[in-house]
Amino acid sequence: MNHSSFRLFSSLLLFVVYGGVNAAEQEAVIVTATRTAQTADESLASVSVITRDDIKQSQATNVTELLRLQAGIDIARSGGPGQQTGLFMRGTNANQTLVLIDGVRAASPTTGAFAWQHLSLTDVERIEIVRGPRGSLYGSDAIGGVIQIFTRDNKGLHVRGQVGSYNHKLAEAGIGGGDKIKYSLNVTAQDTDGFSATNEKLPYFNPDSDGYQNSSASGRLMFPLNPKTELRFSAWYANSETEYDDFVVDDINSIFDARLVNQTTRHWSQSFSVGLTRDDIEDQSSFGNGKIQTERVMADWQHNITLSLNHLLTAGLSTQKDQGLNENLDLDTINFDQSVRNDAVFIELQSQLGNHSLNLSGRVDDHETYGDHTTGNAAWGYSPTSDLRVTASYGTGFRAPSLNDLYYPFFGNPDLEPETSQTAELGLRYKYKKHQQLRVSVYRNDIENLISYDFVTAQAENINDARIDGLELEYQYNQTTWSLLAALTLQNAVDKSDNSELLRRPREKLSLQLHRTLTKQGSVGLEWLYVGERLDRTLTGDEILDPYHLINLSGVVNMAKNLWMEARVDNLLDEDYEQVYGYNTPGMSVFLGVKYKLPE
Repeated sequence: MNHSSFRLFSSLLLFVVYGGVNAAEQEAVIVTATRTAQTADESLASVSVITRDDIKQSQATNVTELLRLQAGIDIARSGGPGQQTGLFMRGTNANQTLVLIDGVRAASPTTGAFAWQHLSLTDVERIEIVRGPRGSLYGSDAIGGVIQIFTRDNKGLHVRGQVGSYNHKLAEAGIGGGDKIKYSLNVTAQDTDGFSATNEKLPYFNPDSDGYQNSSASGRLMFPLNPKTELRFSAWYANSETEYDDFVVDDINSIFDARLVNQTTRHWSQSFSVGLTRDDIEDQSSFGNGKIQTERVMADWQHNITLSLNHLLTAGLSTQKDQGLNENLDLDTINFDQSVRNDAVFIELQSQLGNHSLNLSGRVDDHETYGDHTTGNAAWGYSPTSDLRVTASYGTGFRAPSLNDLYYPFFGNPDLEPETSQTAELGLRYKYKKHQQLRVSVYRNDIENLISYDFVTAQAENINDARIDGLELEYQYNQTTWSLLAALTLQNAVDKSDNSELLRRPREKLSLQLHRTLTKQGSVGLEWLYVGERLDRTLTGDEILDPYHLINLSGVVNMAKNLWMEARVDNLLDEDYEQVYGYNTPGMSVFLGVKYKLPE
């Protein structure tokens, strides 16, 4: 797309959007930013929410297609469906964003990163995105921010099927309901032939198609024990098979959470939760067969105490134990079998003083290997009018080395130090006539003791420090029939030792999401994404990835009572682009589906 086409396209979007009818915006309720329920307007952090309605309107085939449209989030996938996927929030590394599923830490204890490629959107109810460090509430890994996924909350019975390009097939069924005892269950199976993950730029290029299969299930169960106490269970399970050029990887990922919630007194509520994360990975190749088993057990006890009408105190204790086993099946040997434990105490005060808001939080982690580590966050907000808010914040974060960083054969280094960060941010939010909203965030993040592979010592080392400066601008326009979300991200993520750019982080990104609601519960949508050039690195040197544009279309139409037809076109202009050097991305793709839903 040339510059003339870009200007024409942008003008057309603005013309279409401003032709609609005025309507009030509904503010989403979030819990991730402060561990307590609040609206996005009340939050002093930069937050976004992807709702179930957003997922239905977009018809996206995987979760990263939605996340890449959000400000401050960049995606790098090494090939097609099921291939390794990295998510960079505000320029930080893929293992520096904390991922929660129903409150449970979901990243692998060995790699430190979450397997985004195996999470099906059909299992997702909503996604909360909190940008900026949250180490004072959640501990390790929350340097770039926190993304929390809430599993599907079905109402009634539905079945859904979808077919598409690359021989894509998907089948889904779900049921949910209940009065006092509430339940929800969702199951999904999908399969695709895919395409060649690599191209001729790589010496190990193989032109065969790399297929992918995934079966998943998610469920919720909630029932009251008495008028003041409720017991909640949630779980997510995914079983995947991913083909690579010369080997196959089988993955099993699972999450379980049990939570007891009690309104102890009028001003005091508490919750106690126990969570389990487990990953089982087995690869079969011509070079040998290996197996990795990881398990995380965690518990959290949180208290919310209302000190007065405008002051809320949150405090709690948490503990977790990570276990990792890496095994060579051919030689019947264990590469490593290690565990690490972390205990913590945290506290937060939220206060409203006239037009001023104040959040203060702190946390002390007692890590089995690294001892005590303290993080803190201070945030201030000022609202001179009901439509305008100015915010400022400063927070620290850290990330303890993963089990792979410490113990993996060939590059593990048990002498590593934790990564640490200091982030300052200024923000502005302005609402105009209840249906338009502008959000601006400016931030600087300094990260020390970055863990990287040192080719000289052939192991992981604390080598570099990084500085990330960024600007995020979001404009939202909501009407009765039209909605628009535009997000611009400008960032400069560099290695401070030589001022070189961090890999795969674009300096600029722009996204537009336009939706129109039709009669009879239908909708049509358009997505446009522009990503600037990025630096990548191979064994032979540095490479520049070209900028690219993507245009996607979607639609949902009610065909008969309880019956909907769904469609999506990805990469409408058949753009040839790369997210990782030498790895292919899908061309123009078409997906068609049908959904039948009984009323609640």
